[in-house]
Amino acid sequence: MKKVLYVNGCSHSCGAEISYPGSHRTPEDLAGSWGGQLADRFGLVHYNDAISGQDNQAIVSTTIHSILKLLDQYKPEEILIVIGWTGLERDHYIYENTRYRFVPGCQKLPFFNNWPEQVKNTFHNWVMGVDLKNGTHNKFALIYFSLVNFLKQYGIDYYCFNALHAIQYPEQNLLHELDHNRPTIKIFDQIKNDINYFEPLTWEYTYFEYMKARYDPHIDGRNFHFVKSAQTDWANILASKIASKIS
Repeated sequence: MKKVLYVNGCSHSCGAEISYPGSHRTPEDLAGSWGGQLADRFGLVHYNDAISGQDNQAIVSTTIHSILKLLDQYKPEEILIVIGWTGLERDHYIYENTRYRFVPGCQKLPFFNNWPEQVKNTFHNWVMGVDLKNGTHNKFALIYFSLVNFLKQYGIDYYCFNALHAIQYPEQNLLHELDHNRPTIKIFDQIKNDINYFEPLTWEYTYFEYMKARYDPHIDGRNFHFVKSAQTDWANILASKIASKIS
């Protein structure tokens, strides 16, 4: 019997701007998020580490540390993890003991002007090198497997989906210098066939694309986020996928 629903991801997993345009991680945001609604529906304790702008590497790191803490209180079979993988191009940069979240387009946002010049320069160089065709997908495959293998090691149930980007088979992998034009696709076959991953290769079933076809992501001045009813729709989809894991 599950007792805990642990959620991690980006703004779309913490219910950003549910309360009002500009809100992030308010109690109302978290309660109205798909995770909060699922926890309430199934009578589970809701732990949520999702943060706006978070990258997938940070999602995995935070999840592993949080789960190790939860295992001091709960048995592995009492925990269910649901991850909303974020944009593949997202990254971070550590400078003078501060982590800066890198997202293409953030140079247009007000907080960018307050970043140190070193961070701004690093961002500009970084954004020019983002490779959404190959590099980010190869990197994600490693990130994905590090979390899935950790959870399997501890016998913890999980389910995941893409919040922003569908996964694609890369045409090359420059990390494999001796054979980079013939990338190993077996790792992506495993992602494709993971029964605990909701439509990993289908753009129409990423959270954002699915909701954008039904809701306005800018209503009342919101910044690419949706109202509570959209989160309810997603909670309904996920409920049908995870119900068998709860009891």
